[in-house]
Amino acid sequence: MSRRGENIYKRQDGRWEARYIKARDATGRAVYGYIYRHSYLEAKRAQAEAKATCGKQEISGEKQSFRQMTLGEYMRLWQASIQMSVKKSTYANYDGLIRRHIDPVLGQIPLRKIDSNTIQAYVNQKLQTGRTDGKGGLSAKTVRDIVGILKRSLTLAGMTLSIKLPKYSLPKLRVLTRDEQLALIKTAKGEKNTTGLGVMISLFTGIRIGELCSLKWSDISLDEGVIKINKTLQRIHNCGQGGKSKTLISIDAPKSECSIREIPLPSFLVCHMAQLKKRACDEDYILSGNCGYVEPRLCQYRFKKFLQEAGIDDINFHALRHTFATRCVELGIDVKTISELLGHSNVNITLNRYVHPAFECRKNCIEMLVNSFSA
Repeated sequence: MSRRGENIYKRQDGRWEARYIKARDATGRAVYGYIYRHSYLEAKRAQAEAKATCGKQEISGEKQSFRQMTLGEYMRLWQASIQMSVKKSTYANYDGLIRRHIDPVLGQIPLRKIDSNTIQAYVNQKLQTGRTDGKGGLSAKTVRDIVGILKRSLTLAGMTLSIKLPKYSLPKLRVLTRDEQLALIKTAKGEKNTTGLGVMISLFTGIRIGELCSLKWSDISLDEGVIKINKTLQRIHNCGQGGKSKTLISIDAPKSECSIREIPLPSFLVCHMAQLKKRACDEDYILSGNCGYVEPRLCQYRFKKFLQEAGIDDINFHALRHTFATRCVELGIDVKTISELLGHSNVNITLNRYVHPAFECRKNCIEMLVNSFSA
């Protein structure tokens, strides 16, 4: 048994064997390294780490020759060294920023001439006139992401950058009011298609849109009343050579290991899903009802129409996740539990990004404080 194209095989003794190129001999032929683990996921993770280590060693061993390269040549070498150690979506994001913003401006500059002053001037220019459509500067977040790539890549060449970064604050998503949430639930219950089901799942579990789009009936245990989150679906830039399409659909592991989780379902939703399951196969996607997926941008489009039916002002689908977290806090659920339900790596992310107590909740807090002195 093997995973095609991954060089990962299951041995007769039950262990998984992963193979990777650790070096090249004098003739250029590959010299392979071998890893043995008790599960496929462990073998794949160890293989990715080994490939990344080999790539870093290759780069570190050539620091002197880097000085003869242009920044563009060096960045392409760095990209090749990390490709197998990061998620496809992460690599596609790096590739897009390098291709659109770094290479056109800095790509032809010799690496030996790159320093903090050069990058600081580049950052200032990007903030003023960095958009590719010529309509002003890039956002603070995009510029910070670009500098992060430059710092990470140039560290391997023995270079450090000291850059003054623009301030960035996370945008605040609107959270549904209780009346809006009730209207959304009422509309969802009256829907005969799967859009309503997707909205209900998101409202009562807080899962991400990519996680929702990747859900199959095999990920639902109606007997246990849980959803098993172990993958995410998203459209990313096609970084392959010779690809006909500029983008492709990626179904990969979730955002982090903490995002692999099981979430309890409310009993009313279990009953509703049990009726729908009678007409579906295990490998059918929940949002489509068949073996074809619904990608996030189509899900978002359907959600917009759904909001109009419910009489609610336009919001992003991600607001359902924020609403879930906020309602949980208002009900007094501890933040650690909410963080685990959302699949966050630590509670600070939950507190800083997803908790937006309603004005009524804040008002009640003040009233409780006053009443504590007048009792």
